[in-house]
Amino acid sequence: MSTVNVFRYSALAAGVFYGAYHTYSLKSAATKAEEARVYAKKEALILEAKEKFAELKNKSQPKKAEAVTSAPASSSPAEINLDDDKLDFAKVILSAVENLEKAKN
Repeated sequence: MSTVNVFRYSALAAGVFYGAYHTYSLKSAATKAEEARVYAKKEALILEAKEKFAELKNKSQPKKAEAVTSAPASSSPAEINLDDDKLDFAKVILSAVENLEKAKN
């Protein structure tokens, strides 16, 4: 009779440990899936923001680039955007010197 009780309680203990392990593995898988979903959502938002930024940058930049990169002699200092990436400082300085020489004469 005591052998039956040993097997019964051994099976109960094994079932409890298996249940705990199985619950832990299910929770771990669910947590990883949730983290992956959140990461994918953030990644999609970042890509969308990059696309919108590129779209806005492409819309506004050609107008400034055409006006600033050439830096015509008639351009005033107020029209020059020093934050422009495509700004040619040599052309701006040369046009400023030419404007000063014209004003001097």
